[in-house]
Amino acid sequence: GPADLAPAAAHPVDRTRPEVALPPAGPLGTDVRTALRERRSSFGRFDAQHPLKAGQLASCLAAAAAGSRIGGDGGGQRLAKLYVFVGHVESLTPGAYEYDPEAHSLRLVKAGRPGDFLQRNYFLTNYNLEQAAAVLVPTVRTHAVLDAVGDRGYRLVNAVVGAMAQTVYTAASAVHTGCGVALGFDNLSYAEELGLEATGEAPLLIMMIGNERPAPADFRYEIA
Repeated sequence: GPADLAPAAAHPVDRTRPEVALPPAGPLGTDVRTALRERRSSFGRFDAQHPLKAGQLASCLAAAAAGSRIGGDGGGQRLAKLYVFVGHVESLTPGAYEYDPEAHSLRLVKAGRPGDFLQRNYFLTNYNLEQAAAVLVPTVRTHAVLDAVGDRGYRLVNAVVGAMAQTVYTAASAVHTGCGVALGFDNLSYAEELGLEATGEAPLLIMMIGNERPAPADFRYEIA
């Protein structure tokens, strides 16, 4: 039952870290049908010359946190934490942060521009992570989940991070910014950068958001 997962719940937010306020997460006014039709992977289109608004980031963070509570086998237990590397967001200092969903604020993990670290630890060539405005990183205590519920923990972990990824894609579409999700990153280096070596938290995905270059090439599937 859900109580079985209590030992695998996400660790509390570290509120000894410096807090950075976020603007309120605005309502996602786009209807679901339109948001789903317009979502797509940005691939190489991110453009750091057009920074993301803090409100857009706030909406995507809040949506990701909400998406992490999948109910069902999870029983509403929060299994995932959310970190974000901020690179090009208006009014936010670049750095690595922990997202506090209850306070809807950020907690500084490491100051400094993350672009070089992000690109150095990405194995593929379809994204320039330095150009992304922010990179969201969900973490789950995967070994604790497996210890708690056995092999079905694999499905549960995949369901949680998959729900977060789809929620971020849809939220990014609703706030009119680009999004991309990838697996080709060095998760051990991310764990070191975020100070997770002793917490049992495993970075499982990177979810990039940011504005895209104007007038990119597109494929009109409607008329193909």
